Amino acid sequence: MMSFDASIDVAIPSGRLPTELLSEIFLHCVDGVIDISNTITIPLLLSKICSRWRDAAISTPRLWSRLFLQLATPADSQVELVRTWLTRSGGCPLTIYVFWEEPPFLPSHPVLNALMEQSARWQVVFCYLPSVAFPSLSRVRNRLPLLTELSLGTDDDLPLTANGTLNMFEVAPRLTQIECVNFAPTIFNFPWSQLSVIPIMAVSIEDSVDILRQATNLEQGGFIFVGGGNQRHPLRNWKVQHNRLRYFTIMTPPWNETIDLRRLFSQLTFPFLENLTICNLKSPFSAEFVQFLSRLKSLRTLHLRKTAIVDHQLVQGLKHLPSLTSLIVHSSPQDAPTVTGILLAALTWKFFSDDSKGLMLVPKLKKLELTINRNVAQQFIDMVESRVIVNDEIGGNPARLEMIRVRPTEELGEEILCQLVLLREWGPSIAIEDLEKGITTI
Repeated sequence: MMSFDASIDVAIPSGRLPTELLSEIFLHCVDGVIDISNTITIPLLLSKICSRWRDAAISTPRLWSRLFLQLATPADSQVELVRTWLTRSGGCPLTIYVFWEEPPFLPSHPVLNALMEQSARWQVVFCYLPSVAFPSLSRVRNRLPLLTELSLGTDDDLPLTANGTLNMFEVAPRLTQIECVNFAPTIFNFPWSQLSVIPIMAVSIEDSVDILRQATNLEQGGFIFVGGGNQRHPLRNWKVQHNRLRYFTIMTPPWNETIDLRRLFSQLTFPFLENLTICNLKSPFSAEFVQFLSRLKSLRTLHLRKTAIVDHQLVQGLKHLPSLTSLIVHSSPQDAPTVTGILLAALTWKFFSDDSKGLMLVPKLKKLELTINRNVAQQFIDMVESRVIVNDEIGGNPARLEMIRVRPTEELGEEILCQLVLLREWGPSIAIEDLEKGITTI
């Protein structure tokens, strides 16, 4: 938030600046963060400095086109504020963040009713509501011509489970991004075929396959798998080949990190996927996962964080990823390490081995982030050296590592640090992450 110096005589500059320039200055006073300060406090402050500033602020509709609201009861003052903002924002598209986290929880709220009167101007909407309030949004059906981004969430203990019962967002011709937090998205009818981005969505395996089959234009998807479905039955033999997907993230919730996703991996083919991220998956990785990687012909970034994948499985998977340029493998201290001597030996480029004629792993690798311990520190140095000290005049060499980040689980010792300093002289950016102090660049 911009600070204001009380010692400045605001009467002089406000009298000299054209209103149009003053309006632009006001818009720069609110940054891109959607919070109470930027959407309510600062616009009100600017309109109270002097009469000229007030006139300029009120005549700047974009200054009033965003709202961040924590719904309360009674709601009279909030309704008045909302109506003021809706009036002052003129015909501008609206960005609205609404949180209803304090009881009493009712089927509707006066603030929601006021906002729905202007649903034709909704552009970006985030609604975190009790599940009982979602049906009240039915009034916006067929009245969402500008809506492009929608985020829905609830904090109810019981998740919403009924399929396709709410259709208020089914018709939104410009809607391309949807996320659902803490409940299954299947309660809503969404225009899946329009979507290009799903930042985060809580799903079962069956839900995810169904969504991927319908969201044919999806380019970026993030799924939190809250259930594995019925492990005894196949997924209706629904093989999915998605040709538009470029970024895909798989996560699990903290209360269920051992969901078995083998049935999912066997269903998916993403021939043009460029970035795969898997976080907090503690169930065993298997042959199905390796086969899944073998179908990712365009993958450039593989990010594994706090997973149960073992070293030899990762080695087998990397054999299928010659296009990979970035590899990130982080494990938590309580997990068995993925980065072992086996993995590091496989990543070490062997210049005078028959393997170097085409069987070496990830020949295009340029960025590497690993969690390591002291037991494998020297092997890590040897591996990095084989991919940094490269004679470009000799054919068959790997790409040179350009960025290296290390997350040690313990002190690595002065000798290892000195070797990293020497390797830096060959050009790569090298950083060691201290979990207490942050990133240290060598």
